[in-house]
Amino acid sequence: MRTTLEVSDELMSMAQVRAEEDGISLPQFSIEAVSSKLSLGGCKLGKAPPAIGDAGAETIGALSRQQVDEAMFG
Repeated sequence: MRTTLEVSDELMSMAQVRAEEDGISLPQFSIEAVSSKLSLGGCKLGKAPPAIGDAGAETIGALSRQQVDEAMFG
């Protein structure tokens, strides 16, 4: 869902600086901040995946079937 929030210039500046420090987007920072305030810290709200073709995207190797099973089923 998309929404609009009114925040002070000072608060927005602080949020932008913190998001940059954390290496995340401002929208992702906002989601994490609201989730934290609502005590949803235990919920898994992962980062959005990088755009296809993003040169700065982290590369990962292939996972074995056992690693996939462990990740999915514990």
